[in-house]
Amino acid sequence: MTQTNKPNDIVLKSTRGLLIFTKWLLVLGVGTLTIGMPTILFFTGEVTSAMADVFVTPPGPEVVWMIAGIMLFAVIMMLLTLFSINRLRRIVDSVGEGNPFTRINGTRLRGMGVAVFAIQVITFFGGILATTILTTLGEVKPDRDFHMDVGSGISVSGILLVLLLIILARVFDRGADMQDELEGTI
Repeated sequence: MTQTNKPNDIVLKSTRGLLIFTKWLLVLGVGTLTIGMPTILFFTGEVTSAMADVFVTPPGPEVVWMIAGIMLFAVIMMLLTLFSINRLRRIVDSVGEGNPFTRINGTRLRGMGVAVFAIQVITFFGGILATTILTTLGEVKPDRDFHMDVGSGISVSGILLVLLLIILARVFDRGADMQDELEGTI
């Protein structure tokens, strides 16, 4: 076993630790937003009143529902990210065990690719929803300081990441095939 494949490899340990830390941050974010969605809906009057202090045109309750929709999109994106982090952690573990070229790792990479693609789609529609909210709210009162930029495009780097993950999945599948062929000749 080479030095990079040992379970005590500092890069693998650091990566695993970072993935675990990120996982718990995302769990905290999912919990916070899951509590926040029904809370803002319960306090719709207070939320619209606070927004009326900032915007020229007082917002209606539909704006609060749209904000809750964006929060739901964020929860779904965080759950998809948690899914991907879990898969990546398992791949890192298999590298530490010295056997990364397995079919299950190819499947994990494909799953991550699908999750990243779904995140791209959700981000696109979330951006459209956020733009709709800002359009509905209209102009900010002159004595208030509020500015928000919303991007609602498809990320080229996100699409490249999807393609990279799918190609890597095929590489891992081919590595598993080669490993099976090698074991068959011994």
